[in-house]
Amino acid sequence: MPEKDELISILTHPGNIRFHTNENAMLAIERDITNFKKSFIDGIETWFLNDKPTVANTRIRRYPTGHLVFYNSEGKRFLFTDPGGHPLHECEWWENAETGKTKLASVRMQLDCEQWFGIKPDANTFSVFVDLKDRPRSADMTLDDLRKEAARAWDIPISEIEYFYRDENFIPYGIGEYEIHLSKDGLYVLPDGTFDRTIFISNMPRTNWEALDIITVVELFQSVPPGAGGAAFEFFWGLYEDQVREKQPEPLRFRGLPAYPSTKAFQIFSAFFTPTAPEGEDLMNVFMDFHRSHQITWNLRPDPPWRYFSDKYSVCLTVQNNFLYKVTSLNDPTALPFINCSRGGKASCQRQVHVTKDSIILLDGEDIFKKFPPLSQWQIFPQEDAVLRQPAHPFGWQKFFKDRPPKMDPVTAVLTVPFYPEGAREIEESSLQPMVVDQILFYMEMFPDMPNRLEKISRVLVHNFDTAVAGCIDCTRKREHRVLFNHPEFAQKNAQLLWDHAASKGQLNNLREVSFLPENEYVESAYAEKYEMIFRWIPFKSYHDPVACENILNSVTHAMASSALLFLVGPRQISDLFQQHSLKNIYNDPVKDMPFFIQHKKMYPETLVNPEVSVFFAQKLAHKSFIKTQSLQAQEDPGPIREKVLSSA
Repeated sequence: MPEKDELISILTHPGNIRFHTNENAMLAIERDITNFKKSFIDGIETWFLNDKPTVANTRIRRYPTGHLVFYNSEGKRFLFTDPGGHPLHECEWWENAETGKTKLASVRMQLDCEQWFGIKPDANTFSVFVDLKDRPRSADMTLDDLRKEAARAWDIPISEIEYFYRDENFIPYGIGEYEIHLSKDGLYVLPDGTFDRTIFISNMPRTNWEALDIITVVELFQSVPPGAGGAAFEFFWGLYEDQVREKQPEPLRFRGLPAYPSTKAFQIFSAFFTPTAPEGEDLMNVFMDFHRSHQITWNLRPDPPWRYFSDKYSVCLTVQNNFLYKVTSLNDPTALPFINCSRGGKASCQRQVHVTKDSIILLDGEDIFKKFPPLSQWQIFPQEDAVLRQPAHPFGWQKFFKDRPPKMDPVTAVLTVPFYPEGAREIEESSLQPMVVDQILFYMEMFPDMPNRLEKISRVLVHNFDTAVAGCIDCTRKREHRVLFNHPEFAQKNAQLLWDHAASKGQLNNLREVSFLPENEYVESAYAEKYEMIFRWIPFKSYHDPVACENILNSVTHAMASSALLFLVGPRQISDLFQQHSLKNIYNDPVKDMPFFIQHKKMYPETLVNPEVSVFFAQKLAHKSFIKTQSLQAQEDPGPIREKVLSSA
């Protein structure tokens, strides 16, 4: 195929352009391509109009890796693809009628698993009213004085307050009275690849996408789907590289209110940008101090990671400097990538990739999951060493499901992160569970006798904590755990998290008797036995049905051994039934008053939570007569007990 025809074929491939505003740019390139000239600038193939390439007249650039960028008539990138034409991101731009400047309206990016997510600038604006008129000398207070007070209150450098809170963010209403506005960018999952339907992921600090000067990250780290960081920085790198072509900008700095530095953040930043510390200082010491993270400067790397999709082998590969870092197998319900560990990378659940001269081998434990030849366009060098031998482990993560993991949709398996609402809406149950488990662990730390009690616990039941099962299981001791789940995708993810953690600590043998069981099949047999500790989440849908709630409590207390411990999440009124079920209420809190939810509210003040949902830590009292009576009733008439157990489903 002639070269220009190949370029047009990639540009016009169905699905590559989904923003209507880019259709004109696509048609213009298709119309003018016969007049394009080609030149090489710093090794990058450049297609342009007229006699000399400029930022404004360049329409297509092809990197040495084969990746392509298409530009509109204003020199703004609107489509980035791999060499085969698979779209990696698409940008939508709009012109501000008042200023005449072009701004980024939105960008959509493709994950390794082919799911799309996107960024919407200025997605949300928050405001707070400040009344300082009763303070001494309020009439003399300046905006800089307000900024200094905020910096002291938040324990962050004044430079960060000055960066995010400009004069235009303050609206005066009188002496000492201000309304303070702050806009944030939004990150979303795009189920159909467009912004017509979105799932909110997180806010991000507002970024000047037209003249980048900060490295930005999301505020809700656990909400980000796997691979989103790499795909977002791929776009971030490309946008900054475009701007470097126009003029040498200021180096990037990591900023936030506050910044949240971490080793993982440093690793992904360093994959795309080169860091420089203040002279004479240790790079990581400065970066990991959130008071000083902004002092590190970041400049463009010429050799970032590059992604390649292959329809033939149904994979997505990430390559940097001829080294294959990871491979994602498309439509894989396990939803874990294969990692190259030859340079110290850590694979989840023993899923590794190895490269020979003739083959790329995907290993799932000791088994070959997939094998295919390396294509020359991927520019991957073979590994000199033999395949890294897997550490010996007593069993794999699949054993938690009796060696048969549940069947599920691959995309659903990827989106197993807590999604918190945007605006004034209640947090869904699945997203609330990790926060609640943090509170349960806090209760455990508060309870003076907990270390002694844990030594005596041999059997544990975990029911309906699908999103946060791994947080309910202690790997340090041998115990039997029965986990009843409803959502297989969350169960699978938690089984993988649990296995990874225990394997890293050498504690897998303690988990030999952990079983993940579908609730609809095993609820009756599970509740027919006794446990020294139970974690039970009552579904929100049962809150307005007192009979259902009491039946659930009946089934729970029936399954509790004498002096057993109970972590119960349910409506606040259920504690009224504790005494008649011989339960001693040790600690309890409404979720709305939990410190973990209050911390969330500081960043997302509009977020709501079901006002009835409460967390209880209780103990079953050792009243022999009570226990004997209940046991006799169960033996004489098992029907009612069975009904109570089944009602928990």
